[in-house]
Amino acid sequence: MCRMLFAIGNFNIDRLIQDMILMASDKNERHEKNLDKEFRHGDGWGIVYLENNNLKIFRSIKAIYEDDQINQFKNLQSNLVILHARKASKGSVNIQNVHPFEYKLNGHHYFFFHNGTIRDELAFDTNYKLVGTTDSERLFYYLLSNNNGQLTEKILRSKLNKIQDYTAANFIVSDGKITYASSWYAENPNYYTLKYVQRPDSIILASEILPHYQDSNWQKLKNHDIIVVKTSDLRIKKK
Repeated sequence: MCRMLFAIGNFNIDRLIQDMILMASDKNERHEKNLDKEFRHGDGWGIVYLENNNLKIFRSIKAIYEDDQINQFKNLQSNLVILHARKASKGSVNIQNVHPFEYKLNGHHYFFFHNGTIRDELAFDTNYKLVGTTDSERLFYYLLSNNNGQLTEKILRSKLNKIQDYTAANFIVSDGKITYASSWYAENPNYYTLKYVQRPDSIILASEILPHYQDSNWQKLKNHDIIVVKTSDLRIKKK
């Protein structure tokens, strides 16, 4: 169970980080998980950003709202960034279990972020070796298996339709050129539904409506929506 944020185009990274910290520290939206208790996401955080046409990664086991290391990214110059704050449901709190997970395959360098819990024991190709102990990493390799390194909306939807026991299979996966994001949940729609806003010069997708952009025209993804965003054209394809 996690909070996720994806932004592409022209955006203020400092504001996005501030909003991510508010989400992770449970100081933003109300939903099913925090109606009567505090629900923080403090079991590590990760960031991926595009620099010189290559994706760079940083991960920490600290809570993003208590980790001064986040400050080094507040003046980041990039047109693509993905942030993730973890609340552990499977797997202990260690760096191997902090999102994103990454894998290089047939010319693609994929980075994967997940929100939800998968109870199915998902099978994947034997060439993938688990580094950590999370259901999220298993989901990543399951989605990559038998595709020769290719991901499409059709492939992802077919794989997701076969998962039976889960809270949510919300994910963001990107190789820097194309990004896929799924809104796929079995419960708690207020908590799991992803929202996005499309502006003339940017696209922002997040687990919650962001305070610095709350006056924008946010749209909610429907359950089982998958969106595709190409870095080169800043257009959303939603299916």
